[in-house]
Amino acid sequence: MTHTLTLQGLRMTDTAVSPVALRQMATGEPEETARAELTDFEHLIPTPAPDQARGEARIFHALITAYGRHRPTLTGGPFGIRSLTPRPDELVVRIASAQLDRWIDAFAHRPGGTGVAGLRWTSHRDGIVLTLPGMRMLLAGISETDWSAALGRRSADQSSLMPHWIPQFRREPEYAAAQDAELAGLADHLCATLRRIRLLDALTRISGHVHLFTTRHHGGLHLIEACEATPTVLPLWTSRSVPLALWPAGPIPAPGPADPHAAVLDLLTEVEPASAPSGTAEHPAARALCHIAGLHADPVLVQAAEHVLDVATRVLADPAHASVYAAGDWAGSCRTYPEGTVHGSAPCLPPGAETVTDLPEEALQRLGQHFSSQPSDTSRTDLASAGQEELVHLLDWALAAATRPANRPDWTRDRTDGTLQHTQPLPDRDGTLTLTATTTGVYRVSLAPLGLGDLADEDDTVEWEREAAPTQSAAVLLAEHAAIEAAVCLPFQREHRKQRLLLPAPVPAEPTIRSVIAEADYVLGFFTFAGVLGRIHERVASTQGAGDGHWRTDTLPDTPATLTALISDWCALPSPHHGEAANTATVDSPAYLRHLAAHRAALDPFVTRYLAAADTLPGTRTFEERHLAGFAALRTTDLSALACTEVRPTGERFLRLVRSIPQDPAQLTAWYEHHLDQA
Repeated sequence: MTHTLTLQGLRMTDTAVSPVALRQMATGEPEETARAELTDFEHLIPTPAPDQARGEARIFHALITAYGRHRPTLTGGPFGIRSLTPRPDELVVRIASAQLDRWIDAFAHRPGGTGVAGLRWTSHRDGIVLTLPGMRMLLAGISETDWSAALGRRSADQSSLMPHWIPQFRREPEYAAAQDAELAGLADHLCATLRRIRLLDALTRISGHVHLFTTRHHGGLHLIEACEATPTVLPLWTSRSVPLALWPAGPIPAPGPADPHAAVLDLLTEVEPASAPSGTAEHPAARALCHIAGLHADPVLVQAAEHVLDVATRVLADPAHASVYAAGDWAGSCRTYPEGTVHGSAPCLPPGAETVTDLPEEALQRLGQHFSSQPSDTSRTDLASAGQEELVHLLDWALAAATRPANRPDWTRDRTDGTLQHTQPLPDRDGTLTLTATTTGVYRVSLAPLGLGDLADEDDTVEWEREAAPTQSAAVLLAEHAAIEAAVCLPFQREHRKQRLLLPAPVPAEPTIRSVIAEADYVLGFFTFAGVLGRIHERVASTQGAGDGHWRTDTLPDTPATLTALISDWCALPSPHHGEAANTATVDSPAYLRHLAAHRAALDPFVTRYLAAADTLPGTRTFEERHLAGFAALRTTDLSALACTEVRPTGERFLRLVRSIPQDPAQLTAWYEHHLDQA
């Protein structure tokens, strides 16, 4: 049985995924391989020896640096990895053959550059073996002939990527030690992520991109995931809410397991000293935990909190749950994330949730009665579920307090209203990161002043996060965690009115529809576009042509004036400003493509063809006239040839759907609803 957290509470379900399927979810292995491997090892994903983990971390970090943001559909998988087989003493990796040159470029180390210092290779009957001291990685299926040819193409023989018989050269150990030191504290997390690389697949559902990078915050190195163009520091296994069997085991932090009893008392004494239990109070840690979680110290709740703290103590001392210390602390799992993202779809149950809720039914019901507005009218099952939820709630805060990093911000208290604040300069640019936590539990994480033109209407401030926490102590934990992401959010941040990136992306000299789609965070597809057309038809009488400007300047603020601008505004696509070349250009023009590329958005080729034709008509035209122009353009275009400019797969069934769009705009909504299941 496994636990699932639902709106109705914590409940048991029989729908557990098989161990083989779980492993495949993480590794991408064929079923036969996964099944065979599971017969030899105790854990679904074996934990490597320390030297093996450090070596894998250095290799993965080199891949992250070399690949950057990329579409796995174009690289054969994340970082070119089709699948991998993790073992305690080696990692077998199967890469797309077209990625071999790119991997060699990533690994080749030159003094002062990137790569993996000290990496050696040797031929093996099953592929090419890469070695570092204490580490072995097999690139399965790569012949020595193909490997040597790729080395020659990449001039890697001039680097440290040498055959195994070549001795170390001068300063190579120094470079290797420097790379180990750079990843100290993050190596186990990097290695565990690599060994579960296919968990990234679900995180690419919106933008289609894999995007991992490392960043420093308050002296600590963190792995950031920005696949959905919203940077988060959550580990993959936490982000996906996968079963605990897939979570990595690892070493407990050097100082030893955290003590949740001491942690909750220390947190409350530091943040809300007036609310801290007195030295003579019974169960002081339990009372402190109740307060942090926003609960009254009722005897039943205090008893429950004592039980929770005991469970938390066992969790934090268990190497199987060592990853609760990762990624800036467990507070990340107590935060809420944007609606629609993978991270916000379901809360991740903390380790120990099954144990902490394993109480007699009567005890759970007594606990649940404290959270029901009409306990006499509530079923016993619902009361027990409410009790289970509150136990998990308390466990979340106990783990968050106990894993709070030692290198944390210094908070200053406002003597007037008790609000806590912390400020620090932003890395690599002018500006300040500000954290606030009010006595009512509201926390705010913002960046200002940034000197960015698109923020003129927003006081030159980006508010990365503002949420309510149960108490000021809880708010401090959440704000400290959110700050890790806020420090790196600017390249991903959009202003709210026109959805433009605050820091536009570099644009190639001659962008194409295909290249713009490949780099876009969001691509407006034809079927979604057609559904919007039906709704706009009922609301828009007439629009002007692109040559007259996509946005009107005779109103304050400026408003959408063309069909393209209306669609962009409706679908949260970036729009040009008055005076920019794109503001008077059709969507298929180089000027408009550069605008889309700069703000990492795209229209698919069929939407582009329709809107370019519709907006070419000069002057003020009715919606019917513009739709007729777009309809005619699609009917007279070779759609199969147009599909070649699309990065994503386009089948004949979809092309038939495009051809079937009705000429009469009054029929658009009915057509869309009829074909809804074919999109």
